[in-house]
Amino acid sequence: MKRWPLIAMENILFADHSLGWPERCATIAAAGYDGIYAVPYPLSDDDFPRLRQLDREPWRHGLSVSAVYTNLDLAQSSKHETNQRLTKLFQEVEGTPRIELSIKCSKPECMPENIDESILRRLEPLLAIAERRGIQVAIYPHSFYPLETPDHAARLVKRLGHPSLAYLFATSHVYAVSEPAGVVAQLAACVSEIVSFNVCGCRRLSPGARARCGHFPLDEGDLSLDDLFLLLAEGGYGGEVIVQGQGWTGDLPAMLSRCVSFFKNPQNKFCDYDSN
Repeated sequence: MKRWPLIAMENILFADHSLGWPERCATIAAAGYDGIYAVPYPLSDDDFPRLRQLDREPWRHGLSVSAVYTNLDLAQSSKHETNQRLTKLFQEVEGTPRIELSIKCSKPECMPENIDESILRRLEPLLAIAERRGIQVAIYPHSFYPLETPDHAARLVKRLGHPSLAYLFATSHVYAVSEPAGVVAQLAACVSEIVSFNVCGCRRLSPGARARCGHFPLDEGDLSLDDLFLLLAEGGYGGEVIVQGQGWTGDLPAMLSRCVSFFKNPQNKFCDYDSN
């Protein structure tokens, strides 16, 4: 089986504020990753110099740039400074093939009556920019946001039918709102459509049907990842595996390396899968 590119989200390094973009790229490359995923979040004006030359530093370290994460806030008008920065990111980011976009509502009292219509209305001008610039937009289903499941994202993608719009699977966010069997079932339903697979060692932080997840290296957590990777293999998934590390603390280079060791371990059953 061809190995999927392994990508590190740079938010795994946010705990060390002394690391600039060059140092983050160097650390991720040294751990054995194929690429980096940029997370300028929360997006500020100070991020734009880097976003305008995003791929220069990764290229020096032999890394590709996979995507950029950002979000759209339904609680704010399109003219609010937060959403204006989002539009500016779409207009000015360079060196990335994809923007992954979650949909949040920072003020629950401002939740629109028709969420889907509001999302689609906000997406259309962003997609026009993305199409003109040759950038793909992937909806990022995020737990406890207005758009939190792959199924919801798939419905909007099909409804809009825009050539630049796709969606992804974020394991920890799916696990936060469903049981382990449900995570597997939801991936099985969308594995032929997703453009990226976001994964980490996941652990629910409290009991109940809905509970936020902590993020850990791939060899840790209470959700088995073997079945998910096997589903990717069986479904012919041809995208990237993106390691999510929001909230990691401790020896970050060692934690990055643990994920690479897990992913490349020949004892994992998905490594033996032969599509022929």
